[in-house]
Amino acid sequence: MTDEILSAPPPEHWDQALADTLPGRIILVGLTFLDADGEIEDVEQFHGVILSADPEEGILVDLLTAEEDGDTYLLPPQTSNIKPAMPGAYTLANGEVLENPDFVSNWTIQGPEDPANDD
Repeated sequence: MTDEILSAPPPEHWDQALADTLPGRIILVGLTFLDADGEIEDVEQFHGVILSADPEEGILVDLLTAEEDGDTYLLPPQTSNIKPAMPGAYTLANGEVLENPDFVSNWTIQGPEDPANDD
């Protein structure tokens, strides 16, 4: 078995036609962080303008959330997790309201399992 790191996402996770439409569009991103047992540790939300979408580098977002304006965030190269947003107002956890984003993307990140106790 070969330990190989993929330089690009599997084809089922990258749609170049969709990726070509992303730059300049507004995206709302939700991140849910789980511990090793699957319990929620933290939830983050942010939004921004997509600067670029590259199958090797990922999806670069220029953040517009009040606390992070001017910062960038790099999402994994996975267009399959980007969905068109329903029209309307989205209230973020910090109380900020985002009107009519173009896309939404929600991610769940699970922490590593605790190392086995060798005692």
